[in-house]
Amino acid sequence: MDVTCENRRLTRKTARLTLIGCACLLVSVGLSFAETGQTPAVEAGDQSAQPVAPNSTLEPMSPRSYDPSGRRDPFVPVLQQLGVGPIDPSLPPLQRVGLTEMNLIAVVWGAYGNTAMVQTPDGNGYTVRRGTRIGPNNGVVSAVTEKGIVVQERFTDVYGSKQEREYVKLLHPKEGVE
Repeated sequence: MDVTCENRRLTRKTARLTLIGCACLLVSVGLSFAETGQTPAVEAGDQSAQPVAPNSTLEPMSPRSYDPSGRRDPFVPVLQQLGVGPIDPSLPPLQRVGLTEMNLIAVVWGAYGNTAMVQTPDGNGYTVRRGTRIGPNNGVVSAVTEKGIVVQERFTDVYGSKQEREYVKLLHPKEGVE
């Protein structure tokens, strides 16, 4: 109980000191404005003020022109200039859906090779094996392992350079995270 009472006293004391400091600051600022009180430069009824003649030595400025030829429009997205647009509906279903939207359901080991089954967001399942094209970024399944599939993607980044990325889709994603 003594600790809480002491904390309340310190809080009140700090609040009082802060309030006093703010009041002193406001008073000092108000006094400094009162000492430097400004008077209007020209009174409304003052006859000694005369209008100033415009300076005739100044030359008029020539109008400026801007030539944007050879420059990229900064308000147009870079990806739009690269031609990235909607996905072609004539592509197979596996190439219309992104890899992050697919779920890996099963991996089958058999006499004819390793096969995996992926499910698209619309609920359809597809079998994939090594060499199957998958994803909108020209991905190709490079390996089917017991833990998942490995997809090699070749794409153009926002700067226009060709990039290659390896994407691993795990059968049980929580096992891969440590």
